[in-house]
Amino acid sequence: MGKTIALSGVDGSGKSTIALSLLKRLGGAEVAWFRWRALTLYALYLYSRLRGLYVKIYVPRMKRCIGLHIIHADPITRTLYPYLLYLDLTLFYLLYKLFSLFKRAIFTVFDRFYLDALVDAIYSCRRVDKLSLKLFASMHARASKTVILDVDADTALARKEDVISRSEVEFKKRIYLILAKHLDIPLVDARRGLADVLADVCRVLQLSR
Repeated sequence: MGKTIALSGVDGSGKSTIALSLLKRLGGAEVAWFRWRALTLYALYLYSRLRGLYVKIYVPRMKRCIGLHIIHADPITRTLYPYLLYLDLTLFYLLYKLFSLFKRAIFTVFDRFYLDALVDAIYSCRRVDKLSLKLFASMHARASKTVILDVDADTALARKEDVISRSEVEFKKRIYLILAKHLDIPLVDARRGLADVLADVCRVLQLSR
């Protein structure tokens, strides 16, 4: 699959925009959209629905209702969610890696990766155990280069309409900063214009044209 680049950060930090910009800048690159796919998680989601751990909230910015699983409210969902999420993403990653053998991409730019799934799990469960941390961190280390795009809640909310709440952005931002420090992952201030952010990303990741 060649070298892999992981772009991490809260929703609205500019991951997709930077990924597409890198695609244009780097020869022989492709973008992989690392969205959460439910396979084994379907059973947990069904359980949460049956237990009444599912609510619909109206998001004024989106002008529609969104269904949310209240993972942290039940010890079973809180315990199993990180592991099932990890399993689903790893199955997807292994399949992606298998299909990539037929491609000749020099770089693969992941828009989100295991670090983002870990942050999502911590937010959804309001906690995470040491084993989950090790599992997600070990898989994220498969990315040869990683950068966290750092923005404040105001910037994130201004950029994306599907950001559910300011409190979620602020909570996740704190987790990203903690993980960046402990895992020695570089941060890039992504509040600025695209050209400046892209230049910093390329500098930090030591990428050239």
